[in-house]
Amino acid sequence: MINEYTNKKSKRGTALAIACTLVLLAGCAGNKPEKSEKDAPAAARLEQVVPVVTLQKHQLDTELDLPGQLLAFQDVPLHAKVEGYISMISVDRGSHVKKGQLLIVITAPEVDAKVREAESKLAAAEASYKEAVSAYESALNKKSEAVAKYEADKLTYTRLAQAAKTPGAIAQNEVDLAEKLMEEDKAHVDAINADITAAANVVAAQKNNVTATKNVVDATRAMRSYLEIRAPFDGVITERNVHQGSIVSVSQARQSKLLPMLRIQEEDHLRLVVAVPEACVSGIELGKREPFTVPAYPGRIFYGTIARPGYSLDLQTRTMPVELDVPNPERVLEPGMFATVKWRVTRPYPTLFAPASAVGDDLKGTFVIRVVNGTVERVPVTRGQPMGNLVEVIGKVKEGDQVTLAATDEFKTGTRIATRPASEAEIEGAMHHASAGGE
Repeated sequence: MINEYTNKKSKRGTALAIACTLVLLAGCAGNKPEKSEKDAPAAARLEQVVPVVTLQKHQLDTELDLPGQLLAFQDVPLHAKVEGYISMISVDRGSHVKKGQLLIVITAPEVDAKVREAESKLAAAEASYKEAVSAYESALNKKSEAVAKYEADKLTYTRLAQAAKTPGAIAQNEVDLAEKLMEEDKAHVDAINADITAAANVVAAQKNNVTATKNVVDATRAMRSYLEIRAPFDGVITERNVHQGSIVSVSQARQSKLLPMLRIQEEDHLRLVVAVPEACVSGIELGKREPFTVPAYPGRIFYGTIARPGYSLDLQTRTMPVELDVPNPERVLEPGMFATVKWRVTRPYPTLFAPASAVGDDLKGTFVIRVVNGTVERVPVTRGQPMGNLVEVIGKVKEGDQVTLAATDEFKTGTRIATRPASEAEIEGAMHHASAGGE
C-alpha cells in the first residue's frame, strides 16, 4: 500500500516538473529580443526629410502697440508777482475760462503808493523840461535880436569907414565909435550863443530825466497790473490753492517753492507723447495720423497727428520722444491719461523675411539653419521687426536662401539632410507653435 502511494506521488511530481519546464520554455521563446536598428543594414534606415522655406524680400509695414501719455497742450501755473492779499477770486477747480478773463485781484497799497509817487516825479520832470525848452527858445530869440543889431551896426561901420576915405567927408571919431559898437554887438552875439549851448544841454538833460521817469512810471504801473491775474488762454482751472483773504508773498514762494495760486490747462488741444524705440524711428512722417485708444473709452479709437519728433534718442531707454497733436473739441480726453498707440512701422527699402519659427535662439546667439546642396550651415543673424507671422532677418543671408522651417541646434554645420518645401499647413502650425512660446 505504501509502495503504491509512493509510486503515484512520484509520477505526479514528474508530471508537474515537465509542465513547469514547458511553461518556462514557452515564456523564454515569447520574450526573445528583436534585432535593434543598429543591427539592421545601413541601407534599410530611413533618411530624415526636413521642411525648408525660402528667404524673401518684403517692404516692412506693420503695427506696434506703443505706450503714450496725453498732456495738456499748454499747462501754466499762475503765481503772484507782487506781495499783497487776495481781495477777489472768481474761479475754482474745474472752471472753464476764456483768454483775458479776470481770475484773481490782489490788493497791495504799497504798489499804489509807488505808482502815485512815480507819476508825481514824472509831472515835475516834465515841468522842468518845459522850462528848459522855454529858456532855450528865449535864448534863440535873443540871438535873433542880437544878430540883427550886429548886422545893422556892422553895415553902419562899413559905410562910415568907406566915407572916411574921402578927406574931410566924416570925422574919424565917428568911425571909431561905430567900430566899437560893432565889436560890442559881436561879443553879445557870442555870449548868447554860449547861453544857447548851455540851454540846449539843459533841455537834453531834462528830456533824459523825463524818459527815465516815464520808465519808472511804466514799471510801477506794470507792477500794479500784476495785481490782476487774467487767463493767458482758453482753458480749464485744474488746481486752486488760495482763497479770498490769502496773503501772497513772492519771496517766500520763491524760497519754499509753494504751490501756484491757480493752474490752467488747455484741454481742447492735447499733446500725445510717445516713446518710439530706436528700431522704429525710420518711418516717422510729419503730418501722419496715428490711431490710439485709452482705457477710459474701451473700443473707441482716437487719432493724433505726428507734429514734433524729438530728433534725438534718450540714452537710457534708447527711444525717441515724439509728440502728436490731438484735437479734443468734445473734451472727452483728459491730460494725464495713458494711451496705447497703434504705431505704424515702415522701412524705406525692402528687407529679408522668414517665418518666425525659422529664427532660433540659444546660448550662442540668434541664428538660422541654411541648407546648401543638402548640407546644413548655421548662420548667425539679427532678428528685426515682426510683420504678421514673419520676422525680419538681418545677417549674411540673401534673398532666395533656403532655411529650415524650424531652427534648432540639433542640426550641426556640415550635416547632410534631405529637404522638401514646407507646406502651408506646416508653416501655419510652426507659426502657431512659435507664437505660443513653443509650448
